[in-house]
Amino acid sequence: MSEINENDEWVAIQKFNVLLHYEEQKQALLREAERKRLIKEELDRQLKAKEARAINEKSENEMYNQMSEEHVKLLEVREKEK
Repeated sequence: MSEINENDEWVAIQKFNVLLHYEEQKQALLREAERKRLIKEELDRQLKAKEARAINEKSENEMYNQMSEEHVKLLEVREKEK
C-alpha cells in the first residue's frame, strides 16, 4: 500500500514539474514579446524624431534661402541707387 502511495506522489511531483516547466516557458515568451514591443516603440520614437528633425532642417534651409534672396535683392537695389 505504501508503494502505491509513493508512486502517486512521484507522479504528482512529475506533473507539477511539467506544469512548472510550461509556465516558465510561457513567462519567457511573454517577456520576449514585451521586450520586442518596447524595442519597436523605441525605434518608432527615434524614427519620428528623425523625421521631425528633417522637417525642421528643411524649413530652416528654406527660410535661410529666402532671407538670402531678399538680402541679394536689397543689395541690388542699393547698388542701383548709387
